[in-house]
Order: sequence, then C-alpha cells, then structure tokens
Amino acid sequence: MNEYREASQGQLNVSGPLHDIKLNVKFDSAASVRNKVLYGNGRMQVKVQVLVSGFDEGGNQVSVPSSVLDTVAMIHYNTGKTLRDGWSASAEQGRYTLEAPVSADPVELSGHEPENDVQPHVRTFWVSSAGVGTTQIAARILLNGTAIRSNGTGLSGRQDSSITVEAQLPITYAIEQFRWMSVRRGNEEPGNRIWNYYLGLYPQGQQIKLVDWSSSHPEGDVVFTRGNKLYAWKTNHLLGIMVRPHKPEISLSLPFDGDSIAYTLFPDALSNKRKSYSVRVNDRDGELSVVQALSEYSDLTPKTGADGKFGFSVYDQYGTEHKLAIRTDTQERSFTLERG
Repeated sequence: MNEYREASQGQLNVSGPLHDIKLNVKFDSAASVRNKVLYGNGRMQVKVQVLVSGFDEGGNQVSVPSSVLDTVAMIHYNTGKTLRDGWSASAEQGRYTLEAPVSADPVELSGHEPENDVQPHVRTFWVSSAGVGTTQIAARILLNGTAIRSNGTGLSGRQDSSITVEAQLPITYAIEQFRWMSVRRGNEEPGNRIWNYYLGLYPQGQQIKLVDWSSSHPEGDVVFTRGNKLYAWKTNHLLGIMVRPHKPEISLSLPFDGDSIAYTLFPDALSNKRKSYSVRVNDRDGELSVVQALSEYSDLTPKTGADGKFGFSVYDQYGTEHKLAIRTDTQERSFTLERG
C-alpha cells in the first residue's frame, strides 16, 4: 500500500452513493484495436483513454467526484506500478503525434442527474517510450485511498482492461535521403545575393515532415556563420542563418552600393551603406529553412573568416532526432549538408 499512500494524500474521502468504480482502458479508435506501435524516441506519443464509471451499492451508475478522477494513473499491467523504465504518460499532448488534437474531456454530470443519463468520465493520457520494447498498460484509480486497478488485482479484481504499446527502434536515414535545395530570393540590390536553402526528408521519394531543430546555441534563430573581408570571388561578406520553424520571415542587412572601382582596386571593397531585407522563410510544408546572404562589399567591422562546420539536430514528424551539419566554403560560396 506504500505505493498509493503518497498519491492519495490530500484527496478527500468520498461519501454518499459511490461504492465501486469500473475502469475501461482503450485507444481513441475502434474498441477492437488493442495494440499500437510508436517509435521509442521519448517524444512520439499515442493517445490512451480511461473511461471511469461509478456505481452505488445497488449497481446503479452514479457520478464520480473530480477528487477521485484526479487519481487516475497509467500502470504496467503485469506489475501494477506506474509507468517507468522509459515509459511515461502525460496529460499534455506533445507535437510528435499524427493523432488529432484533444478536445476537452466531456462535461462531468452531477449526482442530481438521472442515473441512466450518467455517462462514463473520460481521462486522456499521451503515452511515450524512451526505449525499445513492448508493454501492456492498464489503469489505476484511488477510492478512499484504496487502489482499484484494471489489471485484475485488488478491489474489484474482476476487472481486466488494458491496451498494448510496442516501441520500435527509430529509423535513421542516409544523408542522401535528405533534400537540400537552394533557391535565389531575387530583387536584391546590385552586389547582394540572398538564397533560401530548404532542408527536407524524402526516403524512397515519400516525404517525412521535418518539424523542428536544435543546436548548442540558445533559443532563437542562429547565425551559424558570419564572415567579412573574405576576398572571395564576388563575395566579401557572408551570413548563414538557421531559422526557427514557426517564423514566416526574417530580417537581415548587407553592405551595398560600394564603389565598383574600389572593388577592382582593393580586395575588401569597403562600404558604409547597408540595405535591409525581409526574407520569406518556412514556406514549404515539412521543410526547414536556412538563409545564405552574400555581398560583394565588406562593412567596417574587422576581418573574420566564415569557413567551418555547424552541427545541429532536426526532428521529424514522429519525434525522431537526426544529427546533421552544414559546412561553409567561402571560396565556393556554398553550404553543404553533411552527417553530424
């Protein structure tokens, strides 16, 4: 009973007609579906619902107080313990699921409603696994501090309701399965060039959407490379920006309107003028955006190089992480996608 004592603290004892509770564990699908598969990456989720029905001593259905409903938990069917060993259940839906967003649970009926109008209360959980394996999942609720489980043990031991979830090894893809395409923005000032690089995932020609990315940098867009006075062909200034997936556009500026004769005579081609641009990004569904901005002219800041490798992770629609990198070559004015 020690496992339940902490969970039951602060819960009010139930008085009145409620005498017994029935639990029904199911997926948000046809009742015949008892098994589902996810990737064991700790992010992908499956939706599990617990239907809670209350009864009085005469077997008539009655409402269940919220103080009791709040004790519903997901448990391992075989052990009766709350989910562990990489398995977890959350009341919040994450972003890595193909299932529809959750609407609010049905409005709870008061004890003054006619008994035949009392519907089961619904508690929704989102189950995930951080490892590979299969587990059978049941539910537990506390009534006056006593555990009622749907795994055939404890009070109301006749109950036997569960579902099974299999967590599979996440799929990894060769670098060739990622699409890395650049598109010229156009309409820039003379001497300026802006490119949108689009990163997508298309194994066997079928798209798997990329929905987010992360790196060692703080939150927000990341200027992963910046060079000035590069002395490269038609390039003295270079920016590389990885853009957060929720943003429809970003702003940047480049040196422009320099002296064309100075560019011929002096390799740094200094300019004290800057042109601001608003660049549309993230306009391809399921693809991430990187912006490359180039100028023939340098600005007044010190000389800095831009060559190097920027490592990051992208996350697909199933929550699987893929480690990648972008290599910058200033002489070629190129961003090359590599394995991270």
